[in-house]
Amino acid sequence: MSIKHYKKFFSLIIILFVTSTVLFNFSYANAKSLDIETIISILSTEKGKRPNPETYLSKSYISNHLRKFNRGVSLVMGLESYNKYVVPSETIGRADGCFVMPRYVCDEIEKKFNGDISVFETSLSFNVGYFSSQGGLVRIDVFRISDLNLRMASGNEAGANSYWLPGGFTMGGIPEAVVDPIPKNRAIIKFYK
Repeated sequence: MSIKHYKKFFSLIIILFVTSTVLFNFSYANAKSLDIETIISILSTEKGKRPNPETYLSKSYISNHLRKFNRGVSLVMGLESYNKYVVPSETIGRADGCFVMPRYVCDEIEKKFNGDISVFETSLSFNVGYFSSQGGLVRIDVFRISDLNLRMASGNEAGANSYWLPGGFTMGGIPEAVVDPIPKNRAIIKFYK
């Protein structure tokens, strides 16, 4: 089998895994019918041209999903990125959307942490080794988010990586959404090596 055939084979495996993960997450919610063709269509659409989640998710699904974030949000980033983008700024996150998870979910991941930052990487769909290569991990918690335009991610955001999935969950099954840039003076920041 040639390298070209291996690449096609592994691409098919990844698409099937992603699709099954998305469908599993949707089975617990009241989404519109999000079939395999829709998922593949969204994922294969060029970033920047992906559809608004309101076109393929029901209002009740979106409302139920975003309710998970009512008690505050958390985000994690590498120390290098924190020093480069957050330290010199008054805000945290990109103008087109800062990816966040419910704070209580980040608490649950942290309980499994036990000094191994790869737990965050696998849960949040980062490449293993990403945070170590950045010199460590930074956790940012924000309790007051009512004015930060909490919304579903469309996959068009600059922070949406190749692991992004439609429907508001990471490949590790963690709920995610996006907010407008967060005022830094509102954040509680922790550092992990």
